[in-house]
Amino acid sequence: MKRRLLSLIAIAAVFAATGCAPPVGYIGGASTAGADSLWAVPYRVMYDINDVFVRSEDLLVFGSRNGIVFSIPVEEVDIGIIDNPDSSDEVDEWFPKNGDRYLFRVKGRKVIVVRYGGMSTQYSIEVRDPYEIGDIIGPGEGGGIIVEWGDP
Repeated sequence: MKRRLLSLIAIAAVFAATGCAPPVGYIGGASTAGADSLWAVPYRVMYDINDVFVRSEDLLVFGSRNGIVFSIPVEEVDIGIIDNPDSSDEVDEWFPKNGDRYLFRVKGRKVIVVRYGGMSTQYSIEVRDPYEIGDIIGPGEGGGIIVEWGDP
C-alpha cells in the first residue's frame, strides 16, 4: 500500500512539474517585451502599379525571446518603405499606424522595413507595370495617366 501511495505521489509530482513548463517550440503565451529576434513574413512580394499594401493582410510579424516564438500584432509595428534601395537605404515614408493602406505608384524594387522594440528587419518586393501605363505620380507631377472628368 505504501509503495502504491509513493508511486502515485511521484506520478502526480511529475505531471505537475511538466504542466507548468511550455513545450519546446511553443507559440503564444509569451510576453512580447524584450524580444531578442524579429521576423517579417510577407504574404505578397509582387505587386502591380495601383496595388495597395494592406498592413493587416499582407504581412505577419514574429519575435522570439529565450527560444519561445510569439506573434506580434502588425498594428504594433512600424512599417516603412525604401522606394529606391539601389541608391539609398533611408526610409522614404513610414506607413501610418492608424491607416493600414499604401498605394504603390512607381514600378521597381522596393524594400519594406519593419521596426519593433528597438529591432528592425526588412524584405524586398517588386512593383510591376504589366499594362505599361507608366508610373502613377499624380496630377501636375508628370508621368502616368491623368483622368479629367468633364461635363457632357
